[in-house]
Amino acid sequence: MKKSNAKQMSNPTEAIVSLEKELKNFDKQIKVLLAGFSSLVKNFDTVVKKIDTLEKRIDIMEKTSHSSIKTLEINKKQTESALKNFLELEKKIGSGIKELITRNKEMEDVAKRSKIMEKNLELLKSSLEIIENDVCEIEDMNEEVLDIMQQIQDSLEEND
Repeated sequence: MKKSNAKQMSNPTEAIVSLEKELKNFDKQIKVLLAGFSSLVKNFDTVVKKIDTLEKRIDIMEKTSHSSIKTLEINKKQTESALKNFLELEKKIGSGIKELITRNKEMEDVAKRSKIMEKNLELLKSSLEIIENDVCEIEDMNEEVLDIMQQIQDSLEEND
């Protein structure tokens, strides 16, 4: 409050009026202060509600995060298992390829042997044809020899 000066003291009515004005002014200031305080309380309530909402969201995010971590761990285990299976499959495929290469070489060897056998058979066939020709020639010669012997025998018999 303002101090009353000597002039105001001289007139008590003016002092009362001045005091009433100051009280009204003080009352207005209190009302403004109360309105500000009320607004502050409302804002504080709003902040508290927002903090509660934020806490709920954080809880949901934590639960989701835990769930996501568990899912990621499961996915990691499945991925590791799939990778292990893939590596085993790769080894089996590599082993199968080596076996196929070995079998292919064996088949190539068999094919080479088969070609050699075919050539040998052709040579044998050719040799058999030569032998057959020789046998035919021998038979022809035998017939000629037999003919000659017959002639000799016939001639001997005639001479006897």
